[in-house]
Amino acid sequence: MRLFRPSPLLLCAVASAAVLAAWPQSALAGSGTDNSAPYNLNRDLTVRVTYPRFLRFRVGAVGAGVVNQVLFTATTANIGNAVPIAGTGGETGGGGAANVEVVGNNGQVTITATNNSGGNGLGTGNAGDGFINYNQISTTTNNASLPAPTLSNAGGTNSLPVLNSALVTQRTAVWTYSYLNATIPSAGAYGAGGGTGGRVTYTATMP
Repeated sequence: MRLFRPSPLLLCAVASAAVLAAWPQSALAGSGTDNSAPYNLNRDLTVRVTYPRFLRFRVGAVGAGVVNQVLFTATTANIGNAVPIAGTGGETGGGGAANVEVVGNNGQVTITATNNSGGNGLGTGNAGDGFINYNQISTTTNNASLPAPTLSNAGGTNSLPVLNSALVTQRTAVWTYSYLNATIPSAGAYGAGGGTGGRVTYTATMP
């Protein structure tokens, strides 16, 4: 008589089928069967969103390497009379102003103003002409939630945009510049080009 001996592969298949038959239906994720009334099944789905930390900052025209210029022109009729002189140029249609935007999502943003005057202020390129102090340049904002740093010869002054929520900042404003015209400097073009201290740099930082 020949005895039938199942192969190891067949034994494994039978054992696996037995295990699956005995496995509780509730352990099969995302599926189930209800065979009795009232019929009611609940299954959960987890939703997750991953969002990066970022900081976006703009002063003036959009685009890397674009630098706007604000011009102040005094005349013999108004020079040194302490009546502010509005700027021309800039980025908002020639009104001596710049559009500003700051957006970040990881805590308080700090905006710091520095300049390339070496602490001297605006010059002509000839030290004998003297300098115009940066405190003669006023910056106003149309949005109190996005104030502008006060300009100074030494630089390093800062302002704090108001947070929209615990960690998120999303603010826009227009910063408008004027020359306070409280002093009478030597004749010349101050801050007109390289080495004259006319470049202001605004830096936004966030934790």
